[in-house]
Amino acid sequence: MVEAETHGIPCAFFFPDATPEDVGVIDWLEPSQIGANGTIGMTVQSFLLELPGLVVLVDPCVGNHKRRTDFAFWNDLDLPWLDRLAEAGHRPADVGLVVHTHLHEDHVGWDTHLVDGEWVPTFPNARHVYVGDELDFWRAEHERDGREAWADSVQPILDAGLADVVAADADLGHGIRLVSTPGHTPGHVSVEVDAGAEALSITGDLTHHPLQLARPDLREVADADAELARRTRSEYFAHHAREGTMLAATHYPGSALGRIEAAGPAWRWVAEPGVDPATG
Repeated sequence: MVEAETHGIPCAFFFPDATPEDVGVIDWLEPSQIGANGTIGMTVQSFLLELPGLVVLVDPCVGNHKRRTDFAFWNDLDLPWLDRLAEAGHRPADVGLVVHTHLHEDHVGWDTHLVDGEWVPTFPNARHVYVGDELDFWRAEHERDGREAWADSVQPILDAGLADVVAADADLGHGIRLVSTPGHTPGHVSVEVDAGAEALSITGDLTHHPLQLARPDLREVADADAELARRTRSEYFAHHAREGTMLAATHYPGSALGRIEAAGPAWRWVAEPGVDPATG
């Protein structure tokens, strides 16, 4: 479910080592992915999985009315994400499991919402899964200098007793398994789903834009360990190109679903036809 899609972003905003010329020579990028003068598009979205007996939400976006002093573009949003959940046929109370690939601001926000000036869980019947290494890292960051997303989107879930802390390779049952993909953050994971239909891998933030398939060396501005993130990306791309896995690419503009194909010394993105990006 898309929270927001933005176009016309200077490439260097997210990829400091890239130039418009770097982007311009990638001839398979779609208009939704690249604009004039090497600008790019970027999506913030979550994924809703309807499994037998369980509704799962992966990476609940930025959220509304969050104070984000370091990110003006995410500060005090008022977006119809909950309406989109309703359009998908579900109320917040229907969600039974919330999974986080990592704990950056745009992956935890809808875990809570404001009620009478307090942040309370949005999905009161859901277990919220956190990787232990990731949780420990951001707890320490918050204790050192404060972190708005921890205070308003993570701590209320811990206080409500709705958190499950797991390993980076945890089997969550119902055909859901975590796969360790560190680098962007220390405890980053991707989510593999094999529940009877075609298997799916949700990337999280190991990749942010299709151009990284052609240039897996490009670091993203928020990568905590750029070299580890590069290795993780390349290994993930190579593996899933060989396997032909259906991927759900969290920040890719346009269609979020597609596959990776080998293309010379690197790879390219092949979007799944007929997917509506507003509901992907």
